[in-house]
Formats: sequence, C-alpha cells, structure tokens
Amino acid sequence: MSALEDAIAILGCFSFEETALTQAELTRRVGRPKATVSRVMKTLRDTGMLEYDSASRLYRPGIRLFELGQISRAHQTFLDLVQKRLQHVCAVGGHTGYITMFDGPQMAVLRMVRGSSPIAIAATPGYRAWPHATSNGRAMLSLLTDEEWRQRVPAELPLLSKNTPRTHEELLERIRQIRETGRSYSSDDSYEGVSSQGIAFRDPDSQEVIGVAISYATTLDTPELKEKIGRLLDEMKRDLDRQFA
Repeated sequence: MSALEDAIAILGCFSFEETALTQAELTRRVGRPKATVSRVMKTLRDTGMLEYDSASRLYRPGIRLFELGQISRAHQTFLDLVQKRLQHVCAVGGHTGYITMFDGPQMAVLRMVRGSSPIAIAATPGYRAWPHATSNGRAMLSLLTDEEWRQRVPAELPLLSKNTPRTHEELLERIRQIRETGRSYSSDDSYEGVSSQGIAFRDPDSQEVIGVAISYATTLDTPELKEKIGRLLDEMKRDLDRQFA
C-alpha cells in the first residue's frame, strides 16, 4: 500500500460512533506495521488531519478535515445529498425512488431515481399527489407543527381508494404510528396495485420538509421486501440526521 492508501485507511476508521481512537487500535484495524502507521499518523497530525490528546492518548479527526467537509457541503445542497443517498437505496433495494416537496395542499415530485427492477412505478418530476394518501406524504405531515398542519391539510380529505384515510382522525392515527415506529407504509392508497414506503426530513438551511419514497407493485410486496426497503430507508434517515445534527 502507498502512504496515501494508508492515510485513507486510517481516516476511515473514525465514525460518529467512534470519534476518538488510540494509535494501537488504529494500527490493529488497518493491519499495517506499527512503524508505518506511526509515520503516516505523524504526517496526518502535522497537517491538521488528525488531532492528538496527550492526556487521553486518543486521536480524533482534525480541524483541516472539518474545513474540507465544509467546502464539500457548500457545493452540495441538502437535496443533492438526499438524492445521493437515495441512489444507493434504489441500487440495493431495486425499486424506484422519489424526492418530494409540499406544493400548497399537495406535494410535487422533484426528482426521480430509477431502480434496477424492470417493473417501475414511474412518476416524472412535476407530478403532484395528495400527501395523506402516500407513504412519503404522511411522513412529511408527521413533521409539521400544528400551524403548518392547518395550512397543509384540507378540511375534507380527497378519497382516492378504500385504503385512503377518510378523516383527520384516521390520518392522525396513521401519523401517530409513523412517529412511534419511524416508518411510513402505503398499500393501494393512491392507486390500486401500488405500494410504497417513505421517510421525511427538514432541510437544515431552508427548513422545508422533503419527502422520500420507494414505490413498487403491490404484487411484489412480500414481508421480506418490505423489511429490506424499510431497513435501507432507516439507514438513510439515520445517516442524514446524524450528519446534520
């Protein structure tokens, strides 16, 4: 391995769960000779990539990495980061993903990411839907304050199918479940034959609510697929929430 590869391997050992590590632990994890790791870590420390606490004898990512991260973030909008994570979910999960935003009482598709499945539920950017009848829409509604709720939810909910919530009470019960479990699921709510799972975020800069959905044919909706997609969306939400905490 080159010195650059050694440095990348060392920096890759740090995570949100483990923000500080000893040199001995880093040496063990990268599987390189102690002298090699020591030399590379000295360079990383001298250039501000790593910081060393002599009292605890722990290394942490340094200020220079923070500066580089800020440069990267300045050139990527939150929406770009959501799409990047969604592309991974679609690639692994195999199904089509959407990014949505409120547009008056409805929501509009901003971006679509195709999955690898030949069976795709297609809705092009600009397509509008009723939030109360979709998984991502209900996830978005679950983030609203009481004032925002009054502005977004019509007094009478449009009835799109037998599975669509008919009243505010029914909708609020669905939302309560989303808040408790962290998962939002829809089956034949907007259209017969279409199921989906959704999550939602607030853009940390604009505070706009952004929704994400993975849609697939209800005929493919097995417990295994449902859990796989749910787990991928859980990981996506956790990673983005943690990054912008």
